[in-house]
Amino acid sequence: MIETAGCRNIHKRVFAAKLSCMGYFLLFNPDLNVYVAPQDGARQPSRSLRARSSTDMFPNNRVVMPKITLFSTSNLRQGRSEHLQRMVDSIARAKVEDPSIDVHLYLLLQNVPDDAVDPEFPDWISTRRINHQISLSAARNLLMREVVKAGVVTADGIYAFPDDDCWYPEKFLTLVAGLFRDKPEIDFWFCRYSSTPETKSALTTEKPALQKVISRASSNTFFFRGRLLPELQTFDEALGVGARLNGGEDTDYAIRAFYLARSTLFTDAPLVGHRDHDSSLKPKYFPGTLYAIAAHKTRSIPGIIAFVRKLLVGASLVASGKLTLSGYIAAVRNA
Repeated sequence: MIETAGCRNIHKRVFAAKLSCMGYFLLFNPDLNVYVAPQDGARQPSRSLRARSSTDMFPNNRVVMPKITLFSTSNLRQGRSEHLQRMVDSIARAKVEDPSIDVHLYLLLQNVPDDAVDPEFPDWISTRRINHQISLSAARNLLMREVVKAGVVTADGIYAFPDDDCWYPEKFLTLVAGLFRDKPEIDFWFCRYSSTPETKSALTTEKPALQKVISRASSNTFFFRGRLLPELQTFDEALGVGARLNGGEDTDYAIRAFYLARSTLFTDAPLVGHRDHDSSLKPKYFPGTLYAIAAHKTRSIPGIIAFVRKLLVGASLVASGKLTLSGYIAAVRNA
């Protein structure tokens, strides 16, 4: 289909009319390829930055890598500084190994005493500190709102939400940036994680079904193109660690992304470092995950199948004595 100048103008008006992202009036500036939030009481954006689009070029005609923006949080009272340092070190190594990748980490430090000295971090880490604890979903949303308000959410940028105890093996971030650069139609990519992640020289990808997204996508392993964020908006603060229902926030976010994305790809390999999946936690996370799947079950036939499948998983947990019958019934009623 050939796009005329008139069509392009219509598209610009449609983008400019897009409201509502994470509590802020959000505009898309198609000339700058950047999402911006206007100043209070004004129509002008508070900040407009040139996005590193996949079509931009260096003078030597090398395509610019899209910027990777990470959102994470760490509870210092729980002694997680060692885990956090491992993640920071893995990103620092990646930036040294490949200077072409641009990575920025927005980090919320929780339970920091008011009189504590700010930890020293590299200039590619922006920190925010609070003296109390909030849920994981609320922490991510707080950081996203601030970034959106600053007007730096770019359409071609890459966004992810790693836990503070994950880490990235050699070449991983370069491979992710290269995938999004070389495949501009991709909006959502994910892989698996492991305590012994693999190092790859190239990514082998496949188009996943919905069930694969539900089973494998997690905050440590999913990456999104910025154009999805205004519609994805925030994590559900009723879900996740520290919320009313444990777990499910990643599943809910991934399902929403799957339905919104122009194209989704999956690499069936453990490419991100993180502690191994603990099957004993299934009963704990069952209510939240069931709630997340139920919220989207009517969107497609695979959604209905996924919901029924999850009900059967819960029934098997009850049969094995890992989940109480009353807990199962409560989860089903809540969903």
